[in-house]
Amino acid sequence: MAQASQASQASMEFHGGGMHVVSRAGILNRYRRYSDLRKDIQTTALENIPASKLLAHAKRIGLSDGKVLFTDDDVELTLVFDLALYTAPAGRTRAIDRCARKRLKVSKPDEALVLQGLQASRFSIFRTIGRCEPAGVLLEDLMRGGTTPLLDEGLEQSAMPGEVFAMRVAPIEGFVITCGAVVPLNIETFKEMIDFLTDGVPDAELAALADGRRFAASLYELAIELGLMSSITYR
Repeated sequence: MAQASQASQASMEFHGGGMHVVSRAGILNRYRRYSDLRKDIQTTALENIPASKLLAHAKRIGLSDGKVLFTDDDVELTLVFDLALYTAPAGRTRAIDRCARKRLKVSKPDEALVLQGLQASRFSIFRTIGRCEPAGVLLEDLMRGGTTPLLDEGLEQSAMPGEVFAMRVAPIEGFVITCGAVVPLNIETFKEMIDFLTDGVPDAELAALADGRRFAASLYELAIELGLMSSITYR
């Protein structure tokens, strides 16, 4: 029984022609390290964004008039921070890229890996398929197609098959981690949002829509209006 239990908590990886057993504990330790680095990098990047810029991003989603914040809710503020870090007008650099330029020169391998993952992050809407072994959640990308394994201890414990989330994810090793902001949806709300954001155009190119700078902001604004963030608790 003990051997069977251990076997169910491990997976195989190939490195340099050799095969290595990766335990659940090992994978989660790596995830926690990367998650801590992600938080540190984002905090540093946010500290270098002027308050006026944060207010401007908050205004885009109805949380400010450009002068005063209308909320002190940490969950709603993650949406503002996401836009401030990962979006920029055409011709401007993103805050995450400015941070990476400074830190990549002096960063250690793990930090460089996370920085590059954050720079390559993508925003999309995902449906939970089920648990991954030995850790994580398998997601279906509803905007671009395909599946991807997500490492996130909170969602692994709480997300049920079929649940839908909008979020930005960063690729690291063979999985992705969230960049912080997560918007819970359902499939009906997803379809209604897409219909609204595409003006009902049939067969709209969803991948191009997801890649657009304004898509996340438009979805966040709708999420605030509909009160979708009230069910989110960050751990």
